[in-house]
Amino acid sequence: MRVPVEVRCTTADGRRLEEKTHTAVVSVQGAMVQMSCMVEMGAEMEITNHFSQQTAKFRVVWARNAEDSGSWEIGVESLQPLGDFWGVRFPPRGDSSRLS
Repeated sequence: MRVPVEVRCTTADGRRLEEKTHTAVVSVQGAMVQMSCMVEMGAEMEITNHFSQQTAKFRVVWARNAEDSGSWEIGVESLQPLGDFWGVRFPPRGDSSRLS
C-alpha cells in the first residue's frame, strides 16, 4: 500500500536525514519504505503518515538496494502499537477463519 510519509533519522555517518517518500507495504507491525539512501540496521526513525498526520517511532530491521530503481527498500518495525496509524483495519491476529 502506497502511503506518503516523511522519514526522520540519523544516517550511519551521523547526518540528520529528513526525506519525503512513500511506503510500498504496510502491516500492523511496520512497513517497507522506499528511500534514497541506506539506513543502517537497528537505526531508529520517526515516520509521519501524511494522510493521518500521525507520527510513530520505528526501528530498521532490514534494508536492500532496489537496483532497478536506484533506491533502497527499508524494512521497519514499530516501537509502539500503531493503532490506526496506516488508516487500515487489519484482521485480529490468529483469526484464520476469515481466510477460508
